[in-house]
Amino acid sequence: MPYVNRTASLFFVGSQGGMILKKLNLEYEIVGDGTTTLIIESGIGGSFYNWKPLVNKIKESFTIVLYHRSGYGKSQSSNEPRTTRNIASELHSLTEKIGVKEKFVLLGHSFGGLCAQHFAKMYPNQLKGVVLVDSTSHNFQQLYDLDVPVMNSMISIEKMVESCLTNSELSQQELQVKYTDMLTEYSKKASDRDAKGMEEFVTNPRLYKTTAAEFENWGTSSADIKNSGVFPNVPLIVIARDKEFAAKPWLDHSIPKEEAALYEDVWRDLQVELSELSTKGELIIAENSDHEVHIDRPDIVIQSLDQFF
Repeated sequence: MPYVNRTASLFFVGSQGGMILKKLNLEYEIVGDGTTTLIIESGIGGSFYNWKPLVNKIKESFTIVLYHRSGYGKSQSSNEPRTTRNIASELHSLTEKIGVKEKFVLLGHSFGGLCAQHFAKMYPNQLKGVVLVDSTSHNFQQLYDLDVPVMNSMISIEKMVESCLTNSELSQQELQVKYTDMLTEYSKKASDRDAKGMEEFVTNPRLYKTTAAEFENWGTSSADIKNSGVFPNVPLIVIARDKEFAAKPWLDHSIPKEEAALYEDVWRDLQVELSELSTKGELIIAENSDHEVHIDRPDIVIQSLDQFF
């Protein structure tokens, strides 16, 4: 099946008298004709366009569903809080709307992995397996409790929210200038259609308002995930970045070596913990990869998916 960009209208029904409370349009694409369905949940601020190179390599083995969360790309913004519970509920409704009837593999990267953890607890019977690619942990607060003052001054949740809100106040033209280098680099390896789609995605101020709301709800989402029962005993693959390799870029941003090493050690500990959520869990270290494993080491992601077809 070729790439086809679509929008699904999802109806959410309230508990009082069956009244329809809202309609939410979500943008999605389906590619491939494999017998196993793979759904990809991107990281915070990330587009499904970032996954196209990997998808092109597995489209003969899987039917892949790419989608943009509410407030991303052409997906309509929701008035509901941007919690992992609401995101999981919206993805569940999308799977029903587009007719995903068989159990599927859910892959979540970074914050998308946090969303995948919540989805797994809410809808375990839909899953054939879960792949977490350098996922945010439901115990992420441990990272912010570390004695890493320089790092926290740069990447605290408050700083992330502030940065996103600043971007949300820029015009499309200003965002175009700000991200010119990134868009130029992407266009070198993408089709004209995808390059245009990525440009529209990155230069939409609404994206940054949404990501700020997602960051603001991390604490609420984490507590909710931990209080939502046990993780299903399904095949689980956790792919973690190379902590020595990932520590180097921190140093380029004037983070003390000791802080970078401590942060990466705890990040790894949290990845190990994630792999133990299921007795069928497996931890894979992506050597020579930073956080964007699907870009740095797509071969490892592909090898990890092999067991599902």
